Amino acid sequence: MLECPVELAPLSGEAGESAGAINVPRAGTVVIAIDSTRPLACWLDEWPVLDEPLWWRRYERRLRALLVLPLSAGRHRLRVRYGPRPLWPERLDRDCPSRQRAALRAALLARPDRIALTAEVQPAAPALAAALRITPAQCWLDGVLWQQVWLRPLPWPTPDPSIDDDHPCRRPLPCLRLRSALPPHAARDISDDDDRRAGIQRLLLPVADAAQPLPAARAEDACEERLEPELVVVRTLAATLELGWSRLPETAAPPPAPSEPVRLSVPVHEARGRWAPVREPRTLSWPASAEELLARVPRPVAPPQQAHLLAVHDHAWRMLLGLRRAPAAGSGLPNDYLATSHEGFGEALFVWDSCFTALCTAWGWRALPAAATLDCLYSRQMDGGYLPRETDTRDGLPVAYEPDFSPNPPLLAWAEWQLARLSGDSGRWARVLPALVALHRWLARHRRLPDGTYWTTGLASGLDNSPAVGDGYPCLTAQQAQAAGIIAEMWQALGREAEAALWRAEHAAIAAAMNRCLWSEQAQFYCVSQLSAGGHSPHKTVTGFWPLLTGAVPPERVAALERWLCDPAAFWRHHPVPSLAADSPDYDPQGGYWRGGTWAPTTAAVAWGFARAGRFALARRIALRHLAVVAEVYRATGALWETWAPDSSQPGTWARRDYSWSALPATALLYELVIGIEPDAVQRRLVWHHPQPGWGLQRIPLGEATIDLLCYGPGHYAVVCDQAFTCVIDDGRIRHERCFPPGRWEWRSDSACH
Repeated sequence: MLECPVELAPLSGEAGESAGAINVPRAGTVVIAIDSTRPLACWLDEWPVLDEPLWWRRYERRLRALLVLPLSAGRHRLRVRYGPRPLWPERLDRDCPSRQRAALRAALLARPDRIALTAEVQPAAPALAAALRITPAQCWLDGVLWQQVWLRPLPWPTPDPSIDDDHPCRRPLPCLRLRSALPPHAARDISDDDDRRAGIQRLLLPVADAAQPLPAARAEDACEERLEPELVVVRTLAATLELGWSRLPETAAPPPAPSEPVRLSVPVHEARGRWAPVREPRTLSWPASAEELLARVPRPVAPPQQAHLLAVHDHAWRMLLGLRRAPAAGSGLPNDYLATSHEGFGEALFVWDSCFTALCTAWGWRALPAAATLDCLYSRQMDGGYLPRETDTRDGLPVAYEPDFSPNPPLLAWAEWQLARLSGDSGRWARVLPALVALHRWLARHRRLPDGTYWTTGLASGLDNSPAVGDGYPCLTAQQAQAAGIIAEMWQALGREAEAALWRAEHAAIAAAMNRCLWSEQAQFYCVSQLSAGGHSPHKTVTGFWPLLTGAVPPERVAALERWLCDPAAFWRHHPVPSLAADSPDYDPQGGYWRGGTWAPTTAAVAWGFARAGRFALARRIALRHLAVVAEVYRATGALWETWAPDSSQPGTWARRDYSWSALPATALLYELVIGIEPDAVQRRLVWHHPQPGWGLQRIPLGEATIDLLCYGPGHYAVVCDQAFTCVIDDGRIRHERCFPPGRWEWRSDSACH
């Protein structure tokens, strides 16, 4: 191999052209390696050899490609047309501000902005012409890690004219074959019809296996050196490109004798999902129809005046099943998953959307694979513990919208806890704890402030355009405390007392910082801190209630939060709980997305938070009112919406139809707060809070047991079960406990029973 000196004029401006040349010392096949911060189109001696865009939503913000070209000796003219350097649109700085956005933009712009070209000639290699784009997309298959390469054969050279046959279907058809130095060597073609229409082959190249694993891109306890979560190159792999024949009819002349292949050096990006419980593709069992699903999930029983809510319940389950999607081949996602929405976000997987959806589907764990989407998320976790907010399911890559990493709320531990509380499979905790711990520690290293609270941004927190901005945020701080408490309980259940004690201490430390720094005495509310001003944001947002889920809010503050919730001038609007208090000057009665919109996940978090704080009657009131308005809008529109208007019964601003987490009020909240069922399959135990006459729930999937409960009237209940379990009736005054063997039972509780 001989080096080919490359000349290219420097970049000038947002977009333009640069001229130069490649000097080839000897005829042969030239391999040009390209590493560019700009999208490129290239011509060599007026021969178009490359045309690659660079999507601004790719965190890599760079193009890596290889050109393989047969060239004669001498000087070859090079012309490059380049586009603008990909950065986020300025509207994001306006709509979704961040405490470090200006510094991040300045640091990115300070990076070298260049088109780096290096070339070498291989005189003995065959005359091949192709462009290869190296992508970070990877997947595991048969114990091997494969990385996607896009191969675009170039329309030259053509074979010599032949006299052997003149029918196109009987002539040999040449093709290019890419091979790795790593077994099983040959690249796999996963091209679909869209790829072929675009003139590319989408190939999987083997890059690692158990014997030759990829090194970790960063240690779990190391601080980030990246400005954004781009996937970094951790290895260079030897590969070859050679000429093959995909059609050799008997009448055809033999193909040319094989020659030495073109040798390539392929950059390999970091692996994903190092702690994932599942990495290889698998096929899961899903219901064949909505009717089959509805026949297997819990069935609510409602008094006649509330029977109309059952139509919303059934629609919610149908909607969830209709969101089932298959990931693209080679994406690295291990199985089918539940998408975010029927309308928009069709190829995006979000963390907190998926976690809240899992809180619904956990109740249907027997009928559908409730952990499937969670397993897709774990497979996307990066070395060091970071989990991207959004994943493109077409290739499994993280998608940039807001920069500064934008980690979504860390709710995976909560989702896993609820799943085990229904399925009884606490053994899964051992498989997911390494990923949960790594995520928690990444957030502690990179989002914890010196005062012990946590900072986030609008898109990272999920509250895209909320006006409450500053430094420490009640939502992420409380979510980290909540996660630490759940992780402690998981370690305790697994018999790991030392680890459980460490995580209990972590929970206590975060909760103490939350109570010390984020409570505004003036507002009597948990507010975003504004350290430079020495106070708090004047805006009260729905996430100010999130600390209730930590179990660490003092009683007098619970009472203050309850007053704000029940105040019609603040949060108790026509459709509670709005995302922004109505007394804010930025409040929008139509919703304005996160400037007043009522959202299922945050309303559910408020209701569950008050239930944990001992205000179950209030939690039920929130859930029932929320469900009533959702049902009213459903009857008018036939859909469950992404968000709703707070001051009327209609969809909110920019709302999408049939959004995954909007199944919450009609499933999980209905079962747990309106009917009052608290499952604990790990202990074969169920608590029924504040049973109300006429309400009940059939087909409760408590581990191996299936249970029906119905309240006839005060202190009078029907119980049907096929496995023994313990039932606790909490009527708001006293708890009545009884162990039920399999059978049908009528239970009249007595205040003396315990």
